[in-house]
Amino acid sequence: MKKSVVFAVLAMSACSSAPVSYYGVAPPGRETAYQCAVAQLNIMGYTIEDGNSDAGFVRGRKQTSGLGTQIFTGNTYHDVLTASVFDNPATGETNLRVVATRIADQDTGLLAALSDDPEQGEDVLAPSDSGKFDARALLANCGVSNVTGFSGTPERHLLQGPVGLL
Repeated sequence: MKKSVVFAVLAMSACSSAPVSYYGVAPPGRETAYQCAVAQLNIMGYTIEDGNSDAGFVRGRKQTSGLGTQIFTGNTYHDVLTASVFDNPATGETNLRVVATRIADQDTGLLAALSDDPEQGEDVLAPSDSGKFDARALLANCGVSNVTGFSGTPERHLLQGPVGLL
């Protein structure tokens, strides 16, 4: 019975569509950490789709599926990383957080690919292994120390504690 419960919990967490967050202390300087995050997204092949240096966030998207997947499933898959930088007034430290998720753009099916109809929408999925790897690489390449990570909403994080790096 205990093995069944553990398996069920692991199976449900593996199928979760929740984003995964990683964060830690960056070298001092909010603007420096922001510029590093932007540079790392570009180096890793992400297209910057949104960002604001004053607000301290940047979001990049990278297509991870090929034409075959798009033709047969009607979906195009993207890893999405959102980095945010903030100074913690209590500690005086600069923090960098990266949230990884995956998006399935519902484009068109096999035969509908010939039409000019717009996209049907998008689904938010759990991040891919490559997306999680890229999130941790961004932090490491920006000199972030004491990296911690968690899945799901912040409330879940508070109840369970840090999950650690996957």
